[in-house]
Amino acid sequence: MEGNIVKHIIASSIEHAWYLALDKVMPKGRKYLIDAGSSVGEHRMSEKLIIEMHTPGARPLAPLMPEGSGISPPTTEEKVYAYLESLISPEKKTNQHYTYGQDLWWQVEEVIRYFKKYGFGTACCHMPVGRPESFFFYNRDVDYDEMIIVKDRNTGDILWTRHITNSWNKNEKEEVSSQCLRGVDVWVENGKIYFWCYFRSQDLWGGFPENYGGLQLLKEYMAGILGVEDGPMISTSKDLHVYEYAWLTALMRIKKDEGILAR
Repeated sequence: MEGNIVKHIIASSIEHAWYLALDKVMPKGRKYLIDAGSSVGEHRMSEKLIIEMHTPGARPLAPLMPEGSGISPPTTEEKVYAYLESLISPEKKTNQHYTYGQDLWWQVEEVIRYFKKYGFGTACCHMPVGRPESFFFYNRDVDYDEMIIVKDRNTGDILWTRHITNSWNKNEKEEVSSQCLRGVDVWVENGKIYFWCYFRSQDLWGGFPENYGGLQLLKEYMAGILGVEDGPMISTSKDLHVYEYAWLTALMRIKKDEGILAR
């Protein structure tokens, strides 16, 4: 009989979760060649993981490397704080296909308004990222173009617009991709705010600490506005991975021999 399909980690901080996840992925993860999507032709080491972080607000948010190890940290505290902007702003740079903020920026304020109006006894406050049509980002054979308009029902005033297109993928040299973060579930329980985040795919080495550091800052912002305490965060990913370029460095960090990669 096969073991558990999904592995479960209980950690304290984001850094602790990152380290424990590396220790799961690198020794026994699925090693595979990427055939389609982004980073085609590269190899990944991957695991399916659910991670509970009980004190994700512990500082620093960016992982620290052991003194004298010579290992370059995967990100910095400054980059984590800068990443928050991509979660709360609808703007994207010309070289970006999307940002999570395009979907999240207005939902954050709406969730806050909803909690304030109706109270915390609700399971309605899920903030989705991406749309079903996002799969057309990968399809170079069709054109996808959509304009979303949100109006005030009483006045008819336009409150928000969003234009989504896959026109950027007409360039055959452009790497195709779609949103990796697919949702943030938010709830308040026992006076604390919780996040449950789902990534369909996530880079563990550099992406995980930056992603969750930024999401933690967002959670703290919402906690402050709502007048509640900061609470735990749960991470779910079916493909939490380390790219081949970082394998040796990751093994150095968890003090495992590179002979593991020969399997």
